[in-house]
This record gives sequence, C-alpha cells and structure tokens, in this order.
Amino acid sequence: MKPGRLIDATPVMDDWWLLRLGWDEAAPAPGQWLWLELAGRRCCLPIRDADEKEGWIAGVVPQGCLPARIGPGTPAAISGLQGEPVIPGEHERLLVLGEDLGIGPAMALAERATTRVRLLLLGGHYGVPARLVPSRFFIPALADSAIAGVSSLEQAGVPARVALDEDRPGVFEGGIMDLLGRYLSDTPPLERESLRLIAFGSWGELHQCRQGLAASVGAVELVELPGVQERGG
Repeated sequence: MKPGRLIDATPVMDDWWLLRLGWDEAAPAPGQWLWLELAGRRCCLPIRDADEKEGWIAGVVPQGCLPARIGPGTPAAISGLQGEPVIPGEHERLLVLGEDLGIGPAMALAERATTRVRLLLLGGHYGVPARLVPSRFFIPALADSAIAGVSSLEQAGVPARVALDEDRPGVFEGGIMDLLGRYLSDTPPLERESLRLIAFGSWGELHQCRQGLAASVGAVELVELPGVQERGG
C-alpha cells in the first residue's frame, strides 16, 4: 500500500460516491481494481475512469462501505492494481452485466463500446449510481418485466435494463441473474451464440453461475471483485 489523498469525493445517485485519486502510472481500464483504505476502512475500488495526462483514476462505491466523513484531501492508502483490463474485440456483440461494485466498470465498458453493446444489465442490493428514465429501446424479451434505462447511456445509444431487490417504476424487482435468465430464455439460440457475455460482480456469486452461462452464450468473461463490506460489517 502506498500513501495518497482523495482528489474528490462526490455523492451521486442512490447513496453512491464517486472517488477520484491521484495516479502517476499508466491509465488502468475497466476490469482492473485496487484496494483503498480510508480512515482505517478498506474497500475495493473498481476502475471506472482514468486520465493519464491529468494524473487521476476514479471509481464509484456505495456509501455504506465508506467512512462517515471523507472529502478532498482525505488521506488514503492505495494498493497496486489488481485484475486485467477487459478489451472486447472490434466486431464482437456484447452482453454486459454489472452487479453491485461491478456496476461502475460495466457502465464504463458500455460507454467505450457503444456500437458493440447489445444490452447492458445493472443491479444488485445498493441501487444504481445513475439516473433512470423510460427507455427508448424496445427489448422484446424484457418488455413485460423491465423498461427503465440509464439516462446517460440512452443518449449514447446503449440499451440498459435494471434489476433491484426493491419495487421501482420500470425496474425488475429481483436478482440480476434472474433478469439475465429471462433475457436469454426468450432470445433465439443463434442470437445467443453470437453474444459475448462480460459480467462484473462479486467473488463466488459469478463463479457459481459460470457453467450455466457458458452453455447459454457464445463466450463468457467473468470479472470477479471483492464484495461490498459495509460499515459495521
């Protein structure tokens, strides 16, 4: 762990926070993450954005895994990078999934590969750090269960759907894997076989689904992250 400080700590939607740190190495990419210690609390910070010229990296995390008081200048201990960058092929058709801490990198990947993403699925137990809106994209397989998209991604031309364990307009109430299952079960086999699923989520949870996912789509890449460690947990 090396010493550093927060450049920025900004609350975003659903009690998530955007954290930005100084970084003097090559810019990392979605799929990579690091350990971050703030006021004695350790959390996983998945990379969402980076700017090598300006010298910073950023990620989003739920408020529950952060100390009570943080802000610009808060001392931090920062680990080296973990994981590998996800680099989709130029002509791949992507199905991207992000659960809990995997939401930030999943959104980042979708923003970088807008023309290749057929669908982005987001969800988990902590809400979504983005504004939800009625989607302009019609997804036949999910028309009766989820119709809300993500505002910024709608503007970028990326269809997204959301699954949460609470009742919200246009959102699937339940697990994100259940929503994925609905989508795949109503998608023709030839189309499923053309998809590469890239899923960002917690250690263990994704691994349990690996075999079933591999049998459902053409290719699978799982990016497994540490789970959310809430205050007092």
